[in-house]
Amino acid sequence: MKLSSIYESETLEQLAEAIQTAPVKDELRELLIAEYHRLFHYANIKQWNELVRVCEALAIIGWGSSLTPVEAVADKWINGSYYTELRTRTFEQLKDSCKGWSKQQDSFIIHDGSDSTHYGITEFASQRNLLPKNPLRLVRSGNYQRSAQPFIDSLSELRRELDEHMRQELYGAAFSYVGIHCHFSHHDDAERTLQYEYFHEQNDVPDGFEQGYYIKPKFAARKLTSRKGELKLEVTRHYTRAEGELPLSEQQQQFKTDMLVIVDLLTEKLRKKKVSYRMDLLREDLLNILEKWTTKENAI
Repeated sequence: MKLSSIYESETLEQLAEAIQTAPVKDELRELLIAEYHRLFHYANIKQWNELVRVCEALAIIGWGSSLTPVEAVADKWINGSYYTELRTRTFEQLKDSCKGWSKQQDSFIIHDGSDSTHYGITEFASQRNLLPKNPLRLVRSGNYQRSAQPFIDSLSELRRELDEHMRQELYGAAFSYVGIHCHFSHHDDAERTLQYEYFHEQNDVPDGFEQGYYIKPKFAARKLTSRKGELKLEVTRHYTRAEGELPLSEQQQQFKTDMLVIVDLLTEKLRKKKVSYRMDLLREDLLNILEKWTTKENAI
């Protein structure tokens, strides 16, 4: 089978059809793997777009046992510049795979790259059939009170456990993820203008309190939204100074309860939208991971 039929396929349906017509699937997989290795150190937008198509094809036919499955993603940094990278199901970026791009007329070239050829390609390809990944994604605010450091470290460990051990391939493809943003008070920030606390109710603010503060609910949930074909939910958990000063074991037990509240919230939202997703299995896996997380931390 000629690889031209892979590169010329415009939709995932066409790509799947081209793969299905291959007489010997193992031979096609070996050809695709060879192309993957050839394109891994891509030097221009043409090679990047071909690499994306190869990763999409391998996601359909199967990566085999010799390679770790990855997804080829093009996105923008906070400054608006494009970057491209290969990453695994646990969000690990493959070494030397991330490159930044500069605008060249109506196309792009790699920052400090050796190839400045204009290939007539105006848009980046980005993989459409993404790997199933952990649907419970913990993110924290950049600033936080110093007393919360042990809890911050523990949350990072929990995120790694969720990324590694959730069985997202069993839950379904109709929902992608819930982003759980943990925002902390930081009354002791080194920069005085950045010092403030969260309170959940106006009545919780002490009389005569002079430092900056915000009244924020314990949980702030947005609506289900779709971005780049992925259905997601964003939830923010605001921590008061007092919550940030609790012993680690109490913070973990509290967060365990918080996670189950968020799962129940997601379950109800998906039910109302009639979205088919195995929340029962997700909850079962989450409980097992949370139990090991709290037991491990308390045993140290």
